[in-house]
Amino acid sequence: MLKQLLLTFTMLLGLGAVFTSADENTQENVGQTETLNLAVAADFAPTAEQLGKEFTTLTGIPIKIASDSSEALLQMIKKGSQFDVYMSANTNYPVILQKEGYTDGNPVIYALGTLALYAKGKELTHSGLDLLVPGGFSKLAVANPKESPYGVAAKETLKKLGIYEQVQSQLVYGDNVVKTLQMVESGEVEAGLIAYADLNDEEKTKAWIVPSRMHNPIKQAQVALKNGNAAASQKWIKFIETDTARNVLISSGYGITSVEEINQ
Repeated sequence: MLKQLLLTFTMLLGLGAVFTSADENTQENVGQTETLNLAVAADFAPTAEQLGKEFTTLTGIPIKIASDSSEALLQMIKKGSQFDVYMSANTNYPVILQKEGYTDGNPVIYALGTLALYAKGKELTHSGLDLLVPGGFSKLAVANPKESPYGVAAKETLKKLGIYEQVQSQLVYGDNVVKTLQMVESGEVEAGLIAYADLNDEEKTKAWIVPSRMHNPIKQAQVALKNGNAAASQKWIKFIETDTARNVLISSGYGITSVEEINQ
């Protein structure tokens, strides 16, 4: 009888240990934080990394970034790639996703892009217009207007200057604005119309910022996606509206605007 009692007591202790362990595991799983997956337009990737560090410090939520042209990311999302937030370099693509039922909420403008003319080793700060004339360059890199909003702005700028038709054969297209900058840095082309934010501090001192009157505003919008990490996505979108995030945007070379939700 005593042996049976001891055996029963031992079994109960064992079960208690199992139950305690399972409960502890459950608590650990609840406490684990899922990664926030961002689909980020190529121009914004370096800035998104800076913002991600601030966001993770504030919330404890780690960030994972996938970057490409806004168009390429749009197609990836449509084909089933799993992201939590889509950060485009324009407003059109987030609106398309919203209309087709891929989003959770309305797109929100998070930054205003800045177009710049950059030529490696040249000082263009006050003389950009001297280069943007027929015969002013042999090859000019621009992002593909079909893929990149910065490419659209570059095309609009050349048309505004009245030289687009004359220089069209001298344009070399990058798949996205980052690859466009790489063509300039490698010496493949003489100059390029690129995203000002993608230049390092030294390069920014030599680039010429294209006046905003020469092209339509580069309004960059983000939107949370369906079937994603909804809670973390909303924290990210709200975080971009904070002074901390806006200071990062400004220091990176972006313009900021009042919070503007795009309603359809």
